[in-house]
Amino acid sequence: MMERIWRAPLFIGALLAISTLLFACGYHVAKRSSAIPSWMTNVYIEPFENNSNELLLGTWITEDLRQEFLRSSKFVLTTRDKAHVIIRGKVEEVESKGLSYVRYDLAIERRVRVKVSFDLIDAATGQSLWGGGELEREEAFLVGRDVMKTQGLMNEALKKLSQDLSEILYHRLEGVY
Repeated sequence: MMERIWRAPLFIGALLAISTLLFACGYHVAKRSSAIPSWMTNVYIEPFENNSNELLLGTWITEDLRQEFLRSSKFVLTTRDKAHVIIRGKVEEVESKGLSYVRYDLAIERRVRVKVSFDLIDAATGQSLWGGGELEREEAFLVGRDVMKTQGLMNEALKKLSQDLSEILYHRLEGVY
């Protein structure tokens, strides 16, 4: 009987403490806003510039980003002359480093890191609406028995990074991230 008397106040006290923490700390769901204004529905994606030695990476990212916008019901992918907004991007850097080694000079796994920058341009005025954005991602891949096999495995990792970066960039522009 005595245990029950002590449990009720402890339970009520714990409940009050949790309620106070949740409601007194200013917790709220943040309103998300889109980087692209709602009236700007027509989007043109310029081919990404490529400052890396991975020649196809800029093309892959451009195509993957266009695919993201083609799936959208919110935006229309269009030509430059009909666009309200232009997305301009650049592959800034690609770096590959050893990750796992059999010996100090023999890697069995590598990691590739890609850094891209992007800008959102008002097609009518040429002014930047939302610039200076950067994304950076990395992906691990195995080292093959020869250089060609290793390059093929690295290309697979770069294609995955291209898809990931395009998806993240689309969601940032849409205002989800």
